[in-house]
Amino acid sequence: MSQDKLWWYLLTPALLLDEQLALQQQEQRRQPQVLCENEGQRGRTVVQLNPAAIAAGIQRGMPEVLAQTLAPTLQSRDYDPSRETTVLQRLAQWLHQDIAQIALYPPNGLLFEVAGLRRLYGDYLELEQRLHQRLRRLGVRYVLTAGDSPLMARVFAQAGQSGVVASRSQRQQRLAQINIAQSLLPLVSQQRLQELGIATFGALLKLPEAELGARFGRAILAYLAELKGQLCPPQQWYQPPETFTERLDLLTEVSSWQQLLFPLRRLLQQLEAFLQSRQWSVTQLILCAYHRDKSQTQVTVAFALPLWRQRDMQQLVQLQLERHQLPSPALEIAVQAKTFSAREAQHQSWVAEPHTEKYAQHDLQALLGKLQSRLGEQAIRQAQAQADWRPEAAQLWQPQLSTEAAPADLVRPLWLLPEAQPITLDNWQLQWGPERIQTAWWDAEAVGRDYFIALDAQQRQGWVFQSQQQWYLHGWFS
Repeated sequence: MSQDKLWWYLLTPALLLDEQLALQQQEQRRQPQVLCENEGQRGRTVVQLNPAAIAAGIQRGMPEVLAQTLAPTLQSRDYDPSRETTVLQRLAQWLHQDIAQIALYPPNGLLFEVAGLRRLYGDYLELEQRLHQRLRRLGVRYVLTAGDSPLMARVFAQAGQSGVVASRSQRQQRLAQINIAQSLLPLVSQQRLQELGIATFGALLKLPEAELGARFGRAILAYLAELKGQLCPPQQWYQPPETFTERLDLLTEVSSWQQLLFPLRRLLQQLEAFLQSRQWSVTQLILCAYHRDKSQTQVTVAFALPLWRQRDMQQLVQLQLERHQLPSPALEIAVQAKTFSAREAQHQSWVAEPHTEKYAQHDLQALLGKLQSRLGEQAIRQAQAQADWRPEAAQLWQPQLSTEAAPADLVRPLWLLPEAQPITLDNWQLQWGPERIQTAWWDAEAVGRDYFIALDAQQRQGWVFQSQQQWYLHGWFS
């Protein structure tokens, strides 16, 4: 392939419909479905159709009435070019993980500048395979082509010439066979060329440019210069947003959060692509359900552990949504993420390592995150050390989770009783002590105690102290 000029073009002829099909169950996808738009006197015509509609004999541009005759069970919806442009932006963000230079050609085309990527990937074949994998994951029908210029790549896509050909000479041979009707020239220019017997690019490119300019003017010469790559208009490269907000049309009303988990997966895949391209993680999401009366319901999902993979976020989102109900059916769903953190590098060894304290803390934090999502943020609390020598005031229970270990220089039980209980020392065997705590003389809650670790008659290890000739049990060791 040419190393200095190479452009790929991705055409998604049914992008909006493919997005809708991805949100449906397998049985529903097998039903004939089309998107239609109003074309004036012709009435409503088919713009996009699924494989089941194609199998029924329906074609693009066919009147909707005729399509309904061919497939009585046909599902027909309105085509919205603005929604398709939104989906196209979402697709650009998804592919931005692999390609930085992407230009949008609404409503269903993306242009890639790939000449500079050969050094990164070593071979265009690897990049092509990556794109195929990502597009198959989304379930999008597409045509991917390569050209020596953006216009050439677009012409190949318009002609349905799918495939990234290997050399410049092969691309030129392919171009010569394409019909003028697929040239992207204005319709008037196409008709004039065809009237002169010029039906293919091969015939067009053989004509002297001076003669073409005299007959058709400068427009045709500028077109050919752009086609050959001699003239390359500036491109508006796609710039991903700094925050993530994606909204999805559900097509039908959904009455519960559990039913929204399937479309949410699509949005979380998009969020994964957003985070991956920046090497970011996220600890909080906002889920919004939009209702028919224009109201919305929000649910905030907090993660104890910074996450970026779709499968990890989906698991915790599902656990948290089990505790919520929708006040009314939803028509749209959205995911928002606004605060991010840089992702920590993961160092792996060729040799299997023991389960270190670092990984144990990571596993603990992941477990706490699952419990917090299932039971609620306030249900899981953790003791936070306080600067106070009195045991009953030395810790504060709070919902903010952390895996940082408490100071290990003091021997303290994990379980303190709400109030110290009087005991008889005859039933206890002292093991260690005393530890004198005498503090807070400056306020009304001064203490003076001698603490011991002791065993009771059932060999349970307790924390006891003596104060004013009386013995008390204050806590239990695990």
